[in-house]
Amino acid sequence: MEVRYLQLKHGDIDYYLCRMSCRNLINVSYVAQRGVSEEQGAVQRILNKSRISSIANYLLNGGYFPTNIILNVIDDSKVEIDTTTSTLTFSDEPHIAQLLDGQHRVAGMREAIKINPSIGDIEFPVLLAVGLSTSQCATVFVSINTEQKNVPKSLIYDLYGLVETPNRDYSLDRGRDIAESLNKMEESPYAGYVKFPGSARFKGGIQLSSMVNSLRALVKPQGEFEKYQITTLERQTKILVNYFAALQYYYDKKWYELTNPFLYGSGFSAAIEVLINKILPYCYSKRSFSIETFKSVIHLTKENLPLQSDVKRTSGEAAKDILFQKLSDAVDIERIDEQEMEF
Repeated sequence: MEVRYLQLKHGDIDYYLCRMSCRNLINVSYVAQRGVSEEQGAVQRILNKSRISSIANYLLNGGYFPTNIILNVIDDSKVEIDTTTSTLTFSDEPHIAQLLDGQHRVAGMREAIKINPSIGDIEFPVLLAVGLSTSQCATVFVSINTEQKNVPKSLIYDLYGLVETPNRDYSLDRGRDIAESLNKMEESPYAGYVKFPGSARFKGGIQLSSMVNSLRALVKPQGEFEKYQITTLERQTKILVNYFAALQYYYDKKWYELTNPFLYGSGFSAAIEVLINKILPYCYSKRSFSIETFKSVIHLTKENLPLQSDVKRTSGEAAKDILFQKLSDAVDIERIDEQEMEF
C-alpha cells in the first residue's frame, strides 16, 4: 500500500499526515493493550463493545469522523518513507501499526463493513509516527485523554440544529426548540431560567443539556407525546407550559425562589417523569391538557410541597428519585369504577 503524506514535526518526533480507506486502515492497524501486550508502545485500554456498536451504527447511517486516527509503526522496516515523492509505502504484512488513538473508531469501521462493504472505501485522515517508545506513546495518549477537554453538552445541543446528517437525532432538535420556547414565552414558568451556552451565570435555572435530556422521552419518535397524537411543537410546548403553570400555582411567589426544586435539573426531570407516568395518560383520557385539569390532579399543600431542602446533600439521580416520589404522592388520579365501564 502506498499513500502520499504531509510531514509535521513536534519536538523530536516526525509525524506523517495521510489518508487511508477504512479497509486499508483496518488491515494495517492493531491494538496493543497495556497490561496485556508486552511490546513497546502498548498504552491502549480494553475495547468497549457498546461504543463500537454505536460507532458502527453512526457510520452505517452516513456519519463521518473528520479527526485523525493516530498510528505508531514500531518497526521502521515495515514502512518506507520517500521524502522525494512524499510517499509512504507499507509492507504487505498486515497489522504493522499500533493504534494510539481511534481504536473504537477502527473497530466500529470493521463492524460496519460487515453489514455494508462499501464503507470500506471511505477515507479517513491518519496521523502516523514511526518507532515511538512506550513513553512517547503514553505522552500522546495522556495528552489526548486529559488535555483535550470534551465540549459541554449544552453547546453540543445548541449547535445540533445546524447539523445536516442522515442520522440526525431530531428529538434533540425538538427538545431544544421546546427549551427555547420555555425560556422565551412570557407565560412560561421557566422564562429566563434555561441556561443556554454563553448566558449570564445565576443560581438556579436549568442547563440546556439537562432540559433536553429530560424531554427526549416525550419528544422522540414513538415517544410519549406521539403515543397520544400530540405531535406539533406548539401543542407539546403548550402542554408543558400548562403543566408547570399548575405546579407554579402551588408555589405562588416562591416559585422563583431558590427553595423551589423545580428550578433545578433534577426537579425538572422528576416532574417530567411524573407527567409521563401518571398525568399524561389521564389528561389524554379526559381530552384536556388545560392548567385547570393539571391542577385538579395535583394536590400540594404547605405540608407536602417539595422543597430544595428535601434533597440537601444529594444530587443527580438520587435527588430526582426523592422529588419524583414526593410529587408522585401528591398526584391523585380519579379511578373509574368497574361498574361505570361498558362491555
